[in-house]
Amino acid sequence: MKQSHQPPLAGCASEAERRKRLGQYFTGAGLGRVLAALAQAEKAESIVDPMAGTGDLLAACLEIGAAPASIAGIEIDRVARDACANRLPQADCILGSAFDPDTISRLRKTDWDLVIGNPPYVRYQSFSEKAAVEHVLPTATQIRTGLLRALPNLSALDAEDKRLFAHLISGYSGLSDLAVPSWILCASLVKTGGRLALVVPEAWLTRDYATIVHYLLFRWFEIEFIVEDEHASWFDDAQVKTTLIVARRVKRRASALVRADSSTYCHILISSAAASTESPIGRIGLAGGSNPERDFAKQARSWRRDGARHLSGLVRARPVSLKLAYRNMVAAASRQKWFAVIGETGSQVSQSIHVSYEIDDWLARQGIAPSFATFESHGVAVGQGLRTGANSFFYADGARSSGRIMLSFSGPLAGLTAWVPDSVARPVIRRQSELPAGFAVSPEFATGWALDLRQHVLPEDLGETGMFSSVYECMPESIAAVVRAAGRANFGTDTKPQKVWDLTAVSPNIRPAARGMPPRHWYMLPDFVARHLPDILLARVNSSTPRAYLNKARQCLIDANFSTMWTLPLSKWSAEALLAFMNSAWAQAVIETSGAVMGGGALKVEATHLRRFPVPAFDEEQLCKLSRYGDELAVMDKYTEVETVLNNINAVVGEAVGCDREGIKELQRIARAGQERRSKHNTKKGARDCGEIC
Repeated sequence: MKQSHQPPLAGCASEAERRKRLGQYFTGAGLGRVLAALAQAEKAESIVDPMAGTGDLLAACLEIGAAPASIAGIEIDRVARDACANRLPQADCILGSAFDPDTISRLRKTDWDLVIGNPPYVRYQSFSEKAAVEHVLPTATQIRTGLLRALPNLSALDAEDKRLFAHLISGYSGLSDLAVPSWILCASLVKTGGRLALVVPEAWLTRDYATIVHYLLFRWFEIEFIVEDEHASWFDDAQVKTTLIVARRVKRRASALVRADSSTYCHILISSAAASTESPIGRIGLAGGSNPERDFAKQARSWRRDGARHLSGLVRARPVSLKLAYRNMVAAASRQKWFAVIGETGSQVSQSIHVSYEIDDWLARQGIAPSFATFESHGVAVGQGLRTGANSFFYADGARSSGRIMLSFSGPLAGLTAWVPDSVARPVIRRQSELPAGFAVSPEFATGWALDLRQHVLPEDLGETGMFSSVYECMPESIAAVVRAAGRANFGTDTKPQKVWDLTAVSPNIRPAARGMPPRHWYMLPDFVARHLPDILLARVNSSTPRAYLNKARQCLIDANFSTMWTLPLSKWSAEALLAFMNSAWAQAVIETSGAVMGGGALKVEATHLRRFPVPAFDEEQLCKLSRYGDELAVMDKYTEVETVLNNINAVVGEAVGCDREGIKELQRIARAGQERRSKHNTKKGARDCGEIC
């Protein structure tokens, strides 16, 4: 990947910090030419990049033969804009925020044949209202407001388009990164018959916050190509797996739910071995002239036209049913408020199941069509573990002795120890390294402890409790010394110091006495709920397909590094049955093919993935068997002993799904194949234990 050299931004310690702040991961010429060729840039009379950076994508369009009458780029960073202008004197290079209607008004046109872009990868926290003054990005509120203000002047949209886009702009999640409003902006600039060509994070395929973009594509576009980097090699300095998407703008459909059953797009997976020094596809042998990217795009269009599969060591292409993609979009959208607000209702939205393309293909090969339901419909809830906001204070290493626990702290409290009673410490599973060899966690083997001071106050805070003094106990002096030390410590950085009570997940714990409720202090964790003390836990970030663990008697607190599951009072499922099912070949294959693959090859399994998990229908006898096998699984720690139990579990699940032993073996191969693909990702980024989430 080629990058333009730029001087550091004022206030940034390094070029890397500067680019990270701005979300800049410049595309590079080779990748840009692939995207431009797939989007047929050579046929476009007008081309715009609303987040142009140093002009990689605009230059790539020209390099493959584009000669547009109008070419323009918008860039918020003066250094990058100046580089783009010097590089492309024929282009209108505009300095400003693409989300500012005044900036958009400086474009010569607002309907374009090709809108091409690599939106910045910036998390929502980076452009929050609390952002530093010197930060050049607009706030989240400014972005949303600017898009709404710009809508009336966008000629690519008719009046009804603008009304619907306004709902999408108002409805996208405030937790989404900057890419989501960027996608909406880019889509709004494409004229009917034109194309949208974007570099996007792979997560757009799986994250709930991106569902609104899926809807937009279904209703206003025809998806032509989705191209993935198999080994995450396109952006060496970004912890993100990237995807190319090309879609042609069509006349607005009456509903996103109206799809032709036979509609497909072409999914292309490119191996890192296909890359030369000049292009990600430089080693793919294609007959043609001197333009390998245009030759590759021509071949890709033939794959799409013929609905053909192409398999080689360097590139794999296959048609993907939009019917399945639509079904998965509905599964995610049906839980989101904007979907109903925009007017999408009816029986179609009642199903909330996500089935990956690999599993759908497997079902077709097996010749079975089982009915699935969500965990929710089975009385099983899904969530995420405890987020303390300050793990180095609330968590400590510890060992029990003589009825007390010796705690040892880390981070800004390194070196501090305290003997405490059971009443102020709870066993906690903090990270994957603390998981046992078997399939169950329990306080007996816990090495991590959480400070539980919900019923205790510092001696100096007793006077503030007033009439509520009987509610709290005075905390032991041994832990009071740790709490005072935490109050003096710096939980930020040397350049940006921060007190513990100012941390974003700690400050909400503070509450003055009011309306008959006692005060709460910063050193008190929130009340524990079922997701913090679940039946089942799975690591959120995994190098291999995650194993499910039983939290015996729900005794251990579970950290936010884990997705959690628990049975509700009226559920027919037991915790042991859930343990057995989540370690079955079916569950492993579903998890492997539906989780989000990170840049280093790690598999991320969020609660949102599990909420849409396809759960087959089990009868009472089958659930009874799963409970028995799960109970056996929970006490085993050697694979030689476990294998028989897993085979028994797979037989029960296979019976419910409708497949035989060979079908189970194929599911196991699907899971292994997913692991192997991820293992080939750039190993220097790693798929390590995700550590603390504060």
